[in-house]
Amino acid sequence: MMQRRLLIVSPLALAGALAADDWTRLTAPPGQRIAPGARELVRVAATAFGTTVCLSALADAADAGAAHTRAALRSAMAEVQRIDGLLSLFRPDSQLSILNRDGALPAADPHLLRNLRYALQLGDLTAGAFDPSVQPLWELFARARAAGTVPEAAAIARARQLVDYRAVRIDGERVRIERPGLRLTLNSLAQGYAVDVVLDILRRAGVDAALIDTGEIGNLGRRTPTQPWTLGVQHPRDRTAFIALLGMDGRVVSTSGDYATTFTSDFRYHHIFDPALGVSPRAFSSTLVLADSGLIADGISTALMVLDRAAGTALLRHHAGADAIWIDKQARLTATAGVPLV
Repeated sequence: MMQRRLLIVSPLALAGALAADDWTRLTAPPGQRIAPGARELVRVAATAFGTTVCLSALADAADAGAAHTRAALRSAMAEVQRIDGLLSLFRPDSQLSILNRDGALPAADPHLLRNLRYALQLGDLTAGAFDPSVQPLWELFARARAAGTVPEAAAIARARQLVDYRAVRIDGERVRIERPGLRLTLNSLAQGYAVDVVLDILRRAGVDAALIDTGEIGNLGRRTPTQPWTLGVQHPRDRTAFIALLGMDGRVVSTSGDYATTFTSDFRYHHIFDPALGVSPRAFSSTLVLADSGLIADGISTALMVLDRAAGTALLRHHAGADAIWIDKQARLTATAGVPLV
């Protein structure tokens, strides 16, 4: 289990109950004949990535439509849990854990390879501001938090010597780590990637209206024929408030924030690291990215926490259709032109 993810209070507060209520109005009341065109809300929920993953879809209420859609959702959920099993840092039998322990993996699963290849690509695009090998820093700060302290500069410097994504090599399906002590994490990609996998399975099954929540959010279709789903973007300093509302437009939405997993109560040290410094970046409290791919949205949202706004904007240009929100430490919001603010 990704306990790191379990500690995260999702910065996307999906109005799931509202979506369910609106969808339910499209179905026939109990005991009444199902009208032509009526649709039924089908939901599947399970644990993955240390959180509850919820997959919802509309199905034709008549005949076998609901059974077909439910089977598609269950198939998608099984694949989400398989991805979690491959990429988890908290399962010793996961492929990622084996790679970190042994320094090599002779036959990596395609799911792991897709995540790792994009992680290395994003490392190059950001000149190392995004680095999947920051796990030694995370472990250092987690140990210090458990002891009620903050790591000393010398300890941070030693951990930084283990961080360098360029020491990871992929040759076909074989992966190897060329620096002893380097350990990888794909927590900043896996949940967004899982949205991509679910969407692909549902599209191939003919599902045309769905809502996917793996911790990152994706959708097919609309909440009602005339209304999109609405996302509330969590205020970084008030867990009971939204700082903005977004209308979902078919892109996957991912967020990163300094309040998700904190090592100190003042938000100075948290689970996102600037690899060049070995400590958490100081400019932003939260970033949000919309992109056609959840893998991309998840990775970029982490990178934008580290990059300054100019460099982050340049990164967005490398990914067609991507937009972003930055929220600084004073909770001031800046958004690119394509963000669908409500």
